[in-house]
Amino acid sequence: MAEDMVSIDGGRLYYRRQGHGDTVVLVHGFGLDQRVWEPQWSALAAHFDVIAYDLRGFGRSTLPDSAPYAHHEDLRALLDALGVKRTHLVGHSLGGGIAASFAVAYPQRTDRVLLSAPLLRGYQGLGALMALLKRVWQIAGEDGLSAARAAWLGAELFAPSLESPLGRECLPTIMNDYSGWHWQHRDPEVGLDPPLAQRLHELAAPTRVLVGTRDLPDFLQMAEALASQAPQAALDVLPGLGHGPSLEDPALFNQRLLAFLRAA
Repeated sequence: MAEDMVSIDGGRLYYRRQGHGDTVVLVHGFGLDQRVWEPQWSALAAHFDVIAYDLRGFGRSTLPDSAPYAHHEDLRALLDALGVKRTHLVGHSLGGGIAASFAVAYPQRTDRVLLSAPLLRGYQGLGALMALLKRVWQIAGEDGLSAARAAWLGAELFAPSLESPLGRECLPTIMNDYSGWHWQHRDPEVGLDPPLAQRLHELAAPTRVLVGTRDLPDFLQMAEALASQAPQAALDVLPGLGHGPSLEDPALFNQRLLAFLRAA
């Protein structure tokens, strides 16, 4: 396995890479880093050239500064630096929105796309998720980062994942390593313009959306919206699972993921 840093405009991204064949890039969610994909790593590396990286502001990658940037453009810069012309994309939550944004912006560089509970920038009518985010931001300002991390990890969003052995093993460690930068700074990340939620019809790649029945209603609604509007998207609802199906039932998640990617 190789691991290194690549330079991007305004920072550096940490990545690891292993395997041979068609490339698959794994994109993690908010507050997490590339380690969250450990349950998928070996299964994918047996068949694909797998790349997992830390988003700007997370893990070992550099923090944002005051200059505007876009996560999907960081992903493009990573692929350019690594000589990858086309890739499958697998994204979770925030990372799902980033993967979908890349597929919209760079359809010629996108193969198949699997999105786990994707977060769609510009989606209207979010309830529980926005309330949670506002509460954690307030706690960070009033009580500090340790209290904010505890409130974030202790939220309903992560409860199903923490019921699983893998979730209990990795989520607290990864969350405790999160810098908390976004809770104390304005993030200048800009995303697509118009935002992703208004451009789902442009997501032309074959796409599979996974979402658990125990996830927040917001994520169920976003998954349904994407699956209904993207031309080649299908929705796969996972009974009994929550926001982190890749941790909660990795055998099921990996089976669905490999079947989808290898159908290409």
